[in-house]
Amino acid sequence: MELARRCYEQAIELDGAFPVAHVGLGHYWVSIMIFGRSSAHDSVSAARAEARKALQIDPSLPEAHALLGLLAAMYDLDWAAAARHFDFPRTKEASFANFRPVYSWFQFLRGNVEKAIALAQCCIEEDPLDVWPRMNLHAYLQSAGRISEALEQLGKVLEIDEHQVVALVSMSMIYADRGDLAQALAIARRAYAVAPWYPDAIAVLAGLARRDGQGAESLALMQALTAGPAVGDAPAHALFHLLCGDVDQGADWAERAIDERNLSMMIYLRFVVSKELRASYRWPKIESMLNLHAR
Repeated sequence: MELARRCYEQAIELDGAFPVAHVGLGHYWVSIMIFGRSSAHDSVSAARAEARKALQIDPSLPEAHALLGLLAAMYDLDWAAAARHFDFPRTKEASFANFRPVYSWFQFLRGNVEKAIALAQCCIEEDPLDVWPRMNLHAYLQSAGRISEALEQLGKVLEIDEHQVVALVSMSMIYADRGDLAQALAIARRAYAVAPWYPDAIAVLAGLARRDGQGAESLALMQALTAGPAVGDAPAHALFHLLCGDVDQGADWAERAIDERNLSMMIYLRFVVSKELRASYRWPKIESMLNLHAR
């Protein structure tokens, strides 16, 4: 991602009138936020500035409107503003890299899960070897309660890229929910081996280790997580507590993650790992924080 950033910045230096390079740089800021390397507040401000620079060059650029639509949905929780951006001509079909499925994310975040599933399936038909449309489809299927189908998509992702850490983290949580702790732990260890820097991989392994009675390992992992950078760590702490059955502490961290506008937490809230949270007395407040009544 840092190499991508340098390339986009070089492209902007070479041709200041090339708007798509600004969109690419905006996408970089969204990407590092998703992986917990930058706060949403800093990343969204930078991404929005790049989208606006692109629109100053070309006001009709659909990719820039797609980026602004995603930011309005995931950060502002302003579904009407997001819809206005996506209603701009050709924005729903914006073709820049990972922006092809951005409209499906908008539909998912606002609660239109079946529409998101259909859009993700179209993206897969267009490029069956791109892992992210399959990752997106898995998320939408999991949210719809179609867990076996979600697991099938994760398997296909790992056939394409066996080191896809986000897929491994999600798969481990599904197996844990199914009661197969041994399999869940094995997959969580794979995820941690691939990306020991990834907070969610650390937390999921720590939570599953604690459930397996491996308290010393769990404690060491969480101490390492706490000692690291705090940016983007709130969802990891929420996952740890939810996996351990500590719903109230998980809810505390989830609320903090929502305040930080962490996209990962907004997704995890719809996964099996948050089942007990969604059934708890804490859920109405969290639902209100997501502004879903205004969708």
